[in-house]
Amino acid sequence: MTGWRIILTALVGAIAGSVITAAVFLYTGTRAFQASTARELLSEVVAIVSLQEGWLLQGEGSQTARLSDNPGLPETQTGSGLWLMPVEIRAILDEAQWNPPSDPSYGFIQGRKVWIIRNQILPDAPLSYSGVKEEHFPALISSAGRQELCAWIERVQIAYNGGTLTDRGLAPLRPYLVPLAQGDRAAAFQILLSQDARNFLASIRARWDSALFAN
Repeated sequence: MTGWRIILTALVGAIAGSVITAAVFLYTGTRAFQASTARELLSEVVAIVSLQEGWLLQGEGSQTARLSDNPGLPETQTGSGLWLMPVEIRAILDEAQWNPPSDPSYGFIQGRKVWIIRNQILPDAPLSYSGVKEEHFPALISSAGRQELCAWIERVQIAYNGGTLTDRGLAPLRPYLVPLAQGDRAAAFQILLSQDARNFLASIRARWDSALFAN
């Protein structure tokens, strides 16, 4: 009888040890996967905002002009007239409010469908979010730019809602999420976003409001 007790005790100990070892491996693996997810999402958004899929209105009177009143502008400067400067996406995510017209289509530039996201600069309008204050200009974005940003937002919300992106992993994405989560940006992208993504952006506004950086 004593022998059976010894065997049973050893067996229970072995099982308990295996369970603990498996739990440790699972915990370690989960943490590693969560960290990897955060790094991948950060790398993705850095690459996306570096894409040259935006344009800023330049030239004399650019800060008082409306893009919707000036279709077909060139991409190169000719004298003092209005023109469109190709820029990275990060340049059109500045803090000035987006105010697309009722028909935001601007046509095509070099074969790319282009949309008005900031039709004009409204001097008395509040900023969309608080950040590093810059000079602002009316702005355009290509369909490719819109789709890349919206697809990234979807990936982030899927990872966060699925538990593979933690609050800690979300924090480094703040400088990119806050500009995209503001009401004027969410409204401009609404047709391309799922309800889960729209809810996620609302939660980002509730979490960080319009503050680009932590105090």
